[in-house]
Amino acid sequence: PRKSTKAEIAWAISPEGYDLSDEKFRCKSREVKRKVKLADGTEREYKEKVVVYWSKEFYERERHENASFLAFVEKLKANPGGFRITAAESQSLRRFLKKDVLDRKTGNVLDGTKLAAMIDDEKLSEFNALFGYYQIVTSELEMPDREVIGKYHGLTQIEDQFREMKSTIETRPIYVRTREHIEAHLMVCFIALTMMRIIQRKTKQVLGPEHGKDLNWTYGLPGARLSKALADWQADELPGEYYRIQNATGEDIRLLFRAFGIEVPAKIYTKGDIRELKSTIDPF
Repeated sequence: PRKSTKAEIAWAISPEGYDLSDEKFRCKSREVKRKVKLADGTEREYKEKVVVYWSKEFYERERHENASFLAFVEKLKANPGGFRITAAESQSLRRFLKKDVLDRKTGNVLDGTKLAAMIDDEKLSEFNALFGYYQIVTSELEMPDREVIGKYHGLTQIEDQFREMKSTIETRPIYVRTREHIEAHLMVCFIALTMMRIIQRKTKQVLGPEHGKDLNWTYGLPGARLSKALADWQADELPGEYYRIQNATGEDIRLLFRAFGIEVPAKIYTKGDIRELKSTIDPF
């Protein structure tokens, strides 16, 4: 519900109407009336059902995904002169800035492009408060709330395949021209997506019960993080046919090691060591 009105957000996060007996999941709904203007200029009124739900699993996932950014914001507020903001951080930060800015010399709030922008704490608090919440609007007024959520989730899974292929896997055939090359490119991307989902399912199985028991609801490690962890995991070839493993201590790559039942200690490896390491992988 992040793009909803303030009134809709207030209703979504209010405990009223939720069954609070379940600590991991809650949902509620209401019917609303909408008006639409027809081609002949007349207005027609219709009803919609708005279903909102909160999931502890989704809450933990959003909190984890935004932890580094929120920590960056707090450090920036404490010491704004001590940071260099990247283009990506600037884009993420922009939605939390007030339109006015603070003159640090006088303390007055003024307009100006050269003054330090202030973080809008109200927007930041609202952003945090909505972790774990999702909203669905449907014309199925009689359908039970949980059935609406289940059917919607099936649709979002389909949409997510295209989203993942467009972003993480970069499916758009920018650098190929002929029909044969385009078809080959798409086939490689489809195989990559299939492999990614298999790996994600393995990571989901080792994340623990706090991430939910239904393996069909989430993908475990997000695709972008999985791709980066694998891309960063490399080996340097040393003299004498020895190898040194690089970037094998990060949180995400360690999760992948656990998922496939392998240990990668920090040492110098021979070709035989690497073959033995490959033989210990549990692919399914």
